Amino acid sequence: MAIQIDLQESNFGIPFAQAYFRIANVAINYQSNLDFHHLVMITLIGYATKPESVHINNVDAKRYDVPLTDIESCDGATFLEKCYKWVMAQPDMVNSIAV
Repeated sequence: MAIQIDLQESNFGIPFAQAYFRIANVAINYQSNLDFHHLVMITLIGYATKPESVHINNVDAKRYDVPLTDIESCDGATFLEKCYKWVMAQPDMVNSIAV
């Protein structure tokens, strides 16, 4: 699973139509000082197009920190699918599509 979106800004200062984003890392951390205790860190990497090798440089990267309960409330058969659904619902990913 991945996400496609027209990226208006990038690390290069130019837009990329149909940029390809995928989750590169998901981690769950315990936080004792918050109202909720489990925080999910999602790292999303964006490419100009779907990378065909590991030697392709990214054009954007995003990191989200979200309560575990927010991820668990999303639709999806797997935890990773729920993470993608949550990311696609964020304001900076409006109009994104699953690919």
